[in-house]
Amino acid sequence: MSKDPRRPLMNRMDSKQSAAIARIRQICCAGLPSRSFVPMVVKELRESIPSVYGQFTWSNEQGRVINAWSDRFLPRRAAWIILHFERYAIDAGISIPDLLLFGKPTGNLRVCGEPAFEATPTYAAIFKPYGFKWSLDGVVRDAMRPYGFFGLFRELGQPDFSHADEELLARTLPYVAHAMRVEVARPARFVRGAGRSALVVCDAQGEVVEWSEQAHHLAVFALMDSINLETEIESDDFRAVRPALREVALALRGRMEEGGDALPTLVRSNGWGEFVFRAYRLSGPHGPSERFGILIEQLVPFEAHLLDRVNATGLTVRQKEIALLSAKGLPNAEVARRLHITPNTLKDYFKAIYTRLDINSHQQLVERLSADQVD
Repeated sequence: MSKDPRRPLMNRMDSKQSAAIARIRQICCAGLPSRSFVPMVVKELRESIPSVYGQFTWSNEQGRVINAWSDRFLPRRAAWIILHFERYAIDAGISIPDLLLFGKPTGNLRVCGEPAFEATPTYAAIFKPYGFKWSLDGVVRDAMRPYGFFGLFRELGQPDFSHADEELLARTLPYVAHAMRVEVARPARFVRGAGRSALVVCDAQGEVVEWSEQAHHLAVFALMDSINLETEIESDDFRAVRPALREVALALRGRMEEGGDALPTLVRSNGWGEFVFRAYRLSGPHGPSERFGILIEQLVPFEAHLLDRVNATGLTVRQKEIALLSAKGLPNAEVARRLHITPNTLKDYFKAIYTRLDINSHQQLVERLSADQVD
């Protein structure tokens, strides 16, 4: 019997899928609240299922939208959906509550890739301006309730999402549902880690003069605890953002005018995490300017930072699990219990981990994984 020439490629694809699932499972088991781990899952999905845009929409038990997050900030798109969600349901062929409560695990919005969809107001408003053509959705729910759904998008000129893409997304959904089933407290510790940052330029009255898409994105999630169908819209943006940012800007400007060498700083915390606002004096071509800059920095939960650090090592999947649990402070007996291994087996794993990382103790392991840079 001749060998199938496609088998090596299929094996590589299976291996890639398995690695992606392992990383997502690890994220979902990190003990983080959903608004902390969902962006990490979307990042993994976009790397495993190449996409230009990823989002997640949370729901309550009745399938009503209660919050939303996306990895790119497209305020006009979000505003149109909020203002015209009934039109969106008509054009997509399914309402969001029906999708969440009764839809298939994946592929409910594949109609958006059909030629007839291009004649709809929804396509003209939220697909065409951004070059979107193909979409793939995945519903997160269990036997008790829906939790929300993922959305991935590709541009015109790119291939449609494949059956393998849809299968990979479907395989991640139970892990996400399991992680959302348990209420998790807000992380107790945030660090700089690999958090994002961007600059906003304000005038003397605290009004925004310049900001990038990234800065706008950070400002929204720093200053708004939720985005849903009741969110007020003004000029294709969220009404609450600019007044809240102006309040922060004026407080920082007041601290700058008080003098002192330290950079004026304010911290804002909400369900999305912890955000630091730092003010900077700006100079014009003829000296000091009335304008000033505000750097917005999103801190990351310590557990997420540890996870990034562990995944940057060359450890095996099992070694990563052990290193992560140990660095979080769990006693060896608890690590062994959680992973269903014997204490002696755990000792063997630690020896291998120490050898691979060229360290000699648990303290060095914690220091290595807590550092800001990967060696």
